[in-house]
Amino acid sequence: MKMVLHLAVSLMFVQTAQAVNDSDFYIGAQYSNQKIKSSSDINLNTAGMTLGYQLNQYIAFETRLNIGISDYSSLCPCGDEYKEHVYKQEVDNQASLFIKGTYPFSDDFSVYALAGITKNSYNLETKSHYTVVEENSSVTTVILHDTGKHSESGFTYGVGINYQISKAFSAFLDYQILPDLTVSSLEASNWESASIGVNYTF
Repeated sequence: MKMVLHLAVSLMFVQTAQAVNDSDFYIGAQYSNQKIKSSSDINLNTAGMTLGYQLNQYIAFETRLNIGISDYSSLCPCGDEYKEHVYKQEVDNQASLFIKGTYPFSDDFSVYALAGITKNSYNLETKSHYTVVEENSSVTTVILHDTGKHSESGFTYGVGINYQISKAFSAFLDYQILPDLTVSSLEASNWESASIGVNYTF
């Protein structure tokens, strides 16, 4: 009985040690092109870093931290010669926490799926100019100006491919569906992202 117990403990220790040896931390850099699909598509760019822990060859935990590096602005006549609407939006920061499931096709090439939570913080600015022409030919311009910081948090998922450049370096490309964008009474708009980056494994 003692021999069986000793063998079981030894086997458990070997498996645990092997799991630790197969586990690695990694850090990387990424660039993302993001699109918000609404009446007029909004394109935004972000850049940032990845931090991850590879539990084994199939499972990893990963966080991504991004900042905005571009903004979107538009000028809309809104169908009225006396009225125009200015809209501007930019990403302030973006943080994601994922569980990453990987399926290796070979030593160099693998595919993966991401699932987790993302918080988007962004700046929004709107300006409305309306010119009123009265009978006495006087002109009055009414300016409505609204600025503010907004945030959206929710479920994020995606798929990607990974190529092992060397033992330490790998390159990845993935596509994600981010939490829907909702601002005041506006209808929800789909927010998606395509990212490319490089990771370094310690």
